[in-house]
Amino acid sequence: MQPKPRRPTGVTILGILSILAGLGGIVVGAGVLALSGLVASAYPGGAAVAAVIGAILLIIGILELVYGFGFFGGKGWAWTLAMIGSILNIVFGIVSIVFGSVGSIFGLIISILILYYLTRPHVKAFFGKGPPMGSSAMPQGGMGSMPMGSMGSGSTMGSMGMTCKNCGASIPAGATRCPSCGASV
Repeated sequence: MQPKPRRPTGVTILGILSILAGLGGIVVGAGVLALSGLVASAYPGGAAVAAVIGAILLIIGILELVYGFGFFGGKGWAWTLAMIGSILNIVFGIVSIVFGSVGSIFGLIISILILYYLTRPHVKAFFGKGPPMGSSAMPQGGMGSMPMGSMGSGSTMGSMGMTCKNCGASIPAGATRCPSCGASV
């Protein structure tokens, strides 16, 4: 089993920012929920709208907090949640700009930069979403890189031994599953 790559500095920064944004979302969401009763007295039907907005902010805050902590451990699900969040932020940023909110341009640019950063090979490798740095998912060499029929479809025999086709990790002789990703060999 290959050791986990060192956490990139940008992942640490994004993790800290996600935790802070999550805490802020939880506080604001809880505050809006608490104030929804006061809104009801001023605007009929406003309590329901305030409660929905507060609940959405609370849920987003909890999700940001959770995937912020997942960033520190290099959890693949945290990377997936961050990618989904960035894509949604880009869509909402574009919609906001179309409807005249020029202030959304800054948030749109930040979301695009985060999406770009999360797709860098060293970041994907840290989250287990790409081949480990320093190795290649594609086997190298001549005849030694041809798939071995007796080994099934999940591995190749490279110049350094068996390599998993799914994640590129080295597989010890006699193994039936990849020690890194668990794919059948």
